[in-house]
Amino acid sequence: MSGSLFATARGLTLRCLLFGLLLSPAAVAQPKLAITHVTLIDANGAPAQFNMTLIIARGRVIQLGKSGTVRVPRNARVVDATGKFLIPGLWDMHVHIGNEEIDRSALLSLFVANGITGVRVMSGDPKHLLWRREIQLGRLLGPEMVVAFGPLEDESTTTATQAREAVRKAKLGGWDFFKVHDNLPRASYFALMKKAKRLRVRVEGHVPLSLTVVEVSNAGQRSIEHFTGLAKAETDLGEADKVSGVLKKNHTWHCPTLVMRHNYAVLNDRNLLNDSRLSYAKKSWKSWWLPMVNSSGSMPADEWVRRKETVRREQGLVGRFQAAGVGLLAGTDDGNPFVFPGFSLHEELALLVDSGLTPLQALQTATLNPANFFNQPGVRNGAAPQGSKRVVASRTIAPGKRANLVLLDANPLLDIHNSTKINAVIINGQLLDRNQLDSLLASAKAALAASH
Repeated sequence: MSGSLFATARGLTLRCLLFGLLLSPAAVAQPKLAITHVTLIDANGAPAQFNMTLIIARGRVIQLGKSGTVRVPRNARVVDATGKFLIPGLWDMHVHIGNEEIDRSALLSLFVANGITGVRVMSGDPKHLLWRREIQLGRLLGPEMVVAFGPLEDESTTTATQAREAVRKAKLGGWDFFKVHDNLPRASYFALMKKAKRLRVRVEGHVPLSLTVVEVSNAGQRSIEHFTGLAKAETDLGEADKVSGVLKKNHTWHCPTLVMRHNYAVLNDRNLLNDSRLSYAKKSWKSWWLPMVNSSGSMPADEWVRRKETVRREQGLVGRFQAAGVGLLAGTDDGNPFVFPGFSLHEELALLVDSGLTPLQALQTATLNPANFFNQPGVRNGAAPQGSKRVVASRTIAPGKRANLVLLDANPLLDIHNSTKINAVIINGQLLDRNQLDSLLASAKAALAASH
């Protein structure tokens, strides 16, 4: 390890230890936190509440009311939030975290610095279960993690017997859900779903090529990612309405990851090479992304027209799903070209608004909707994640709720782009002000620059 890399790693270790002490459940002596004179937007559809004060202690909201009616404890840390807006912590519902130390020490911080206090990890690794536990215990600064078992590396050759055994391993191993991908054989899929229903293991992911979207929804699959299985619905309004009805009836959610598809459609824009966020990308990603931009001129012009048309059709379907009452989840599929951990969720929210959602509805896809997705009872194959007692996505900001919150300098209900104007992040009750968030970003940038 080089001297600079060692120094960076040592600095990150000290930072993680510091935050571990601050966030640990054992740190019960930390002072209460009071946020005063704030406009509260809890994303449940109710009007914004003006001039509110909330008191936070031991990681939870313990009091909430109009400023002047809530007594601020004498030893509390007081944040005067006049002119600011408080929203629930955001969730990115489709991420791919690697298993390297740089992912643990730097990329997890990028989520937090961007107001993302929870992630659904779609390609699980045993290390992620360890990190999940470290975050829970306050030993590692990072978002709440819900982790997939799968997808299976040999999915296309998986037999029914092997599929059932994989579900059993997912259950016994403490994974939160089972992810299916494109190539699972039809018979193996149904064997997997039958076993999952018996063991109460959630199944989420792609629509396998051997099945239809209606079939997987009827089988009890909880989510569909990236428009898989929805090509016909994108161009056929009758099919779109049919599918919408089935998804709504079965409580099957859709995670469109619009930003991923959008970015593939604009790779001929050479301004991407000057994106300042490239300093927050892993070197392996940049070695893949940058040549795609540099070689874009060799692609036929109609290819870029075709890609943009695909994005337009998919956004139209998202708007139709929202209008029909199909549950939508904000996700990014980070690691794809110019999809940056943390930063790109805000782009996804803007693309959802461009698809016809209101700013409030877009916010709900990263707040209220994940809470309902994780905690909705009584649906087929609907066991909550195995770590459901850990999942802190909240439907509202209220006394007794976990204090995972984002303080904004401007109103996101007026302009969804205001979700990027982050003044502070409160994670497990601990406030990270703008200076601390900037320090996290600087440390992550230094670590990524020094990594190989």
